[in-house]
Amino acid sequence: MRQTTKEALAQALETLLLKRSIEKISVKDIAAQCGVNRQTFYYHFHDIYDLIEWTLVREIESYIDLHFEKETDWQEKIRLLFHYFYLHKPVILHAYDSTNRIQYERIMVKRAAETVGEIIELYPQAQRVPEDKREFICMIYARGITALFLEWVEAGMPDERHVKLEDYFVIMDGSMENALEKFLK
Repeated sequence: MRQTTKEALAQALETLLLKRSIEKISVKDIAAQCGVNRQTFYYHFHDIYDLIEWTLVREIESYIDLHFEKETDWQEKIRLLFHYFYLHKPVILHAYDSTNRIQYERIMVKRAAETVGEIIELYPQAQRVPEDKREFICMIYARGITALFLEWVEAGMPDERHVKLEDYFVIMDGSMENALEKFLK
């Protein structure tokens, strides 16, 4: 029952976000949209931003499970992640504000870091680089992808092909091996 209520609240918020921006939506609106009281909302979530984060994480995981295959290359994984957001553009843009920008950033860094970490491990010299240095390299590249993502959202999310991902991939592909070499034990 709990999961169903959370899903209903998430669906209610998504329905409202299709019509108006986050600053014009209250907990009362969400509760009314799905036929529960405000206390039910607060039983499951601290605030609307908590609901947004829960929903994004859950939906992205579902999207990844559906679209990412073991043999999907890392560049395609990043493209697909951007494509997920593009498919949900009206909701994402209506939900995006300075308060939850950090949530978008956290989610994107986590997903990008997972993908970049997989890339790093493919290099033969990676195992000779201390783990903390591999993690550092991973976060540098993940944060670069995230910066492109946030700029794209703030620009209104034009077609995801305009993000300059291909240019970023060239830089990543050409420099990751060099970064690993610099940190060899």
